Amino acid sequence: MCAVSGARRRIFLTLIRIFDTFTFYGADVALLAGLTAGATQLVKMTLFKRAQKKLVTFLPFILGTLFYACYAALRNLSFQYLLTEYTSVLEHGISVGAVSTLYYVLYEQFVRVKSGTSESEKVITALIENYVPAENVEKTAKAIAEAIEKDVTGNGAKKAEEIILSLGGENLNEADVKLLCRLIVETLAHVNVR
Repeated sequence: MCAVSGARRRIFLTLIRIFDTFTFYGADVALLAGLTAGATQLVKMTLFKRAQKKLVTFLPFILGTLFYACYAALRNLSFQYLLTEYTSVLEHGISVGAVSTLYYVLYEQFVRVKSGTSESEKVITALIENYVPAENVEKTAKAIAEAIEKDVTGNGAKKAEEIILSLGGENLNEADVKLLCRLIVETLAHVNVR
């Protein structure tokens, strides 16, 4: 009984610390975090579209600090404020980035409608998109993923080959499709997506 009440107390104190953080930093941080979250998504979709995720990790914190610096300079009508109170500006800017990241996580978990495609279907889609007409890519990837998943005989590549040849375009070379299907099976085996 004592352990349960201790755990509840720790959770309650953690929640109080979270609320205390928001009340300490204020609504300006929360609003700038929303702006930062939107700007981060825009930059990720345009400039960093093909960048590694490692490079994008710090983007909300950098943008949050820049937005807060602009806000602080405008609020105080002084660029000198940024130089004299740089620790406060950095602290608030990193808080903006952290809250922005929290907004993104909440959006991903509770708001965004997730597609019904599995990880293996995503891998297969990336591999077959140049071999199958665009309107058939999703259907073909789903069929191949199901065939490979249900395969117990080790003939997953052969079944995938049949699917691609039946749903693919007319100009497919059988040798290329055979090689592609082996690549699909090997890729799925190495990334443990199956």
